[in-house]
Amino acid sequence: MRVHANIESLAWESDFFQRTSAKLHFTAEAALLTGERLDAYQIVQAKITAAELPLADALAGLGFRLAEGEVDFTLTITPDAAVRPSPLAVRPAGEADISALQQAAAAAFALSRFRAPWYLPQDSGRFYAQWVTNAVRGSFDHVCLLVEDSRQRPQGFVTLRRTGEHEARIGLLAAWPGAGGRGVGTCLMQAAKQWCRAEQRSHLHVATQSGNVAAMRLYIGSGASVAATSFWLYR
Repeated sequence: MRVHANIESLAWESDFFQRTSAKLHFTAEAALLTGERLDAYQIVQAKITAAELPLADALAGLGFRLAEGEVDFTLTITPDAAVRPSPLAVRPAGEADISALQQAAAAAFALSRFRAPWYLPQDSGRFYAQWVTNAVRGSFDHVCLLVEDSRQRPQGFVTLRRTGEHEARIGLLAAWPGAGGRGVGTCLMQAAKQWCRAEQRSHLHVATQSGNVAAMRLYIGSGASVAATSFWLYR
């Protein structure tokens, strides 16, 4: 199989990871993908649907390897749904919370598609620490919601982004280190739904690693359904 794709240079990632990075966009009108074109970059990413196995084989022939599987979920937000009481309080995170959030995000997302052999061991945590920082400041994701117990101790966080006129997407969702297994995930999903209702968003999207069974159970238990499955391949 011959692969035709445009190669998009990823300036922000190239600067952040200090490796020239790019991403493929597949279209029949693009030039033929060759090793010579790909060699201009240290890392090239390709995201394909899980059903595109012939394309995966063709990319493997060009030196691409599986980095991670991904499952995307969609949840319909019911405007008048009853909200179950929670012992945890929810508030938008602010500048004073950034340092603690950075540490929590780095620990929670230490393993991701930003992994060896393409990236350094600390790169994944560093990337997601920056992500949550940007969310607090309204850059890329538009808000970071922090959940706390009755003593104002952080228990988890979720970041959200407006993606369309009536849609939103969860960027990051994680229990605080040491706070797992206490219903924090359910509370975070409730907080995300409430934010969507306040923002008049009718659909909420979220993706997770195909190996993260706990996250998939949380999303399905919250009323979400699978919308798509895909693979990330790297060269």
